[in-house]
Amino acid sequence: MKHFRLSSAVLILFMAAVSLHAEENTNENNATAPMESGQFLSKSVINDQFIKPASLKDFIHQIAVFAAFEPMFILNTEAGTKSAPSPVVYPLSIGISWPDYYFVSFQPRMSFYYNYYLWNNDEQTALPAEVENRTATALSCLFTLPAVFSFHFTDKTMFEAEAGVSFLLRTGILSNGVSGTDSGTSGSAESDTELINKWFWTGLRFLYAETGVSWLFDFTAVKAGPELHFYLPIGSLLDNRGLDAMMLSGGIKLIF
Repeated sequence: MKHFRLSSAVLILFMAAVSLHAEENTNENNATAPMESGQFLSKSVINDQFIKPASLKDFIHQIAVFAAFEPMFILNTEAGTKSAPSPVVYPLSIGISWPDYYFVSFQPRMSFYYNYYLWNNDEQTALPAEVENRTATALSCLFTLPAVFSFHFTDKTMFEAEAGVSFLLRTGILSNGVSGTDSGTSGSAESDTELINKWFWTGLRFLYAETGVSWLFDFTAVKAGPELHFYLPIGSLLDNRGLDAMMLSGGIKLIF
């Protein structure tokens, strides 16, 4: 209850600060405030009232493209004698922000990376593997659908807070140098890979709850700054594996 009250107080404080800042900017920039569809606020303020695009051109003007590079830590709670330590991967992320420069925006993104897996037939579980013990290479796309709240404190700085849902889309293929006829814990490397793929898509292991923050600086041609994301594994929680497969990433975001 204390945590809930503290979170509510922080949220109210943020909302009050944003409301005051928006009111000040409205008074100072009244001449440039949008009055109808097809007109947009100056890029020095955040619009808290959605303006419906009057045309495809207006809709495109409301879109910003972004990219991010964020090394990501994936928690592996299994014993090190059975699998690799918690891996670190290096995703490349791309996405769009719509509508850009609004208090609330929708920022779908896709993050691409790969890592290695082996199959533990005794526990019927796919586990991260070191390169020398790998069976399958998992080609992964983390598709995230967040709602983003933007707090523009000055003309050149912006804080973003987001929450949403992520889908970890994975397919496992035999790793380079591994033959389908090689021995595996289920019989062969090929059958291990088939079981790994089945494991990826059962028990909601592809579903994550996501939250994140970023602090961006406006450099005129691009906005850039650090960001941090946390991904809570729904499948692991339902399977009583705790935070196994939890993901934490941090890096640089660029909005063009």
